[in-house]
Amino acid sequence: MSKRSVYLCLILFVLGGSATAQQGAKKAPRHPITIAPGFFASLNTQPKHMAMNKLSAAVNAMAKKQDPRIVSLPNFTSSFAFGGQNFPFTMVGQDPAQRKTSVIPTQYISLSFFFDEFIDQNGNNIVIDTSVINKPLAASPLFNDAQYGTGFTQYEDSVMRAEFFPLFTKDGDADKDDHYHVLLGSPQPLIPVTIEVPFGSSQVFVDNQGTFFALIDIDFLRSQLSTLLQTEPVDTRSIPMLMTRNAVYGNFFNGIPVNCCIGGFHQAFESNQVGNKIFVQTFAFATWLDSDVSDAIFGDPTIFADIFGISHEVGETLNDPFVNNVTPSYQLPGFPPGACQNVLEDGDVVEQTPDPSFPVTLDGFTYHPQTLGLLQWFEGIIPSNAINGDYSFPGNNLTAPFTPCPTP
Repeated sequence: MSKRSVYLCLILFVLGGSATAQQGAKKAPRHPITIAPGFFASLNTQPKHMAMNKLSAAVNAMAKKQDPRIVSLPNFTSSFAFGGQNFPFTMVGQDPAQRKTSVIPTQYISLSFFFDEFIDQNGNNIVIDTSVINKPLAASPLFNDAQYGTGFTQYEDSVMRAEFFPLFTKDGDADKDDHYHVLLGSPQPLIPVTIEVPFGSSQVFVDNQGTFFALIDIDFLRSQLSTLLQTEPVDTRSIPMLMTRNAVYGNFFNGIPVNCCIGGFHQAFESNQVGNKIFVQTFAFATWLDSDVSDAIFGDPTIFADIFGISHEVGETLNDPFVNNVTPSYQLPGFPPGACQNVLEDGDVVEQTPDPSFPVTLDGFTYHPQTLGLLQWFEGIIPSNAINGDYSFPGNNLTAPFTPCPTP
């Protein structure tokens, strides 16, 4: 793999003042901020994720019908009924009733940060290097087998098997005579990227262990990813995973953070059209936090730790690849009453429950993938026909189906 890095920078438009005055004002770099007690609590700090469908109405309809003109991840369609209404959905892989194995190609882009505004004690611009997580990510339960209630397999596959258990096994033997799997192929490394973060688009902190970490403007980041995905050789038939380290994201106003903390998102968009073929690109973006940084931000060393965020986003990509699976409107568990949504986002429904991560140790390293909600939770069926009557997996965070939200 090439050792060169791609440097990206977005022109920053600062609110207020004339362009001439902005150019004339010389900005001095500063040292990282030592966190004051309660700082992140003052930003309404909550771990959260996003999902974005950037498809046109016509392409959305084509994707739902598995139109052969769509080039994207392999997928199947099905549906469930609730309250007299039918809810179709699309998921990655093959129909579980066929008892076949799908191997989904993956790609990996390491995103490091170079901060114009922040310098260390020696006067050097602070860099947060993400390349150090490359090996532990590749060795993680996302791509390697461990033991779960649904067999010895990869993490995301164990969840897919949990929700479709009754379709592919009649005797409950957990993979003695079935072949249904949705496996992730080994990640193909693409060119690593260093993003140059301009003044006013971030705040950099240092924790009590001397670790630098950042809160970065989500709008700035999204603009960078939009440019990046046009330059990297991403493949519509794969899941590109874009990873940062020791950074979280939120809304900024005039260079000041006003909201925190986004740890990742997944998205689908139309990337190209050749003849009658329409290429639909999906991707998963997430942060990887060292445990001391997780603790400094959330008071919990497991939130967004290591593969927590990317397991959330990849799980949602598998269950809702085009971000268009509509469900009955439900109350988000752990959120204030009235916090409702109606999409099949299986990570969102667990992220605010107690102990949302499910520790898995491989080769002496304990990873923290997030427990995910199962299809049965969204279907509202009692009892659940998933493995062991579960509504979430591998953790038992959800013990009953969704609570409907009132119709507006």
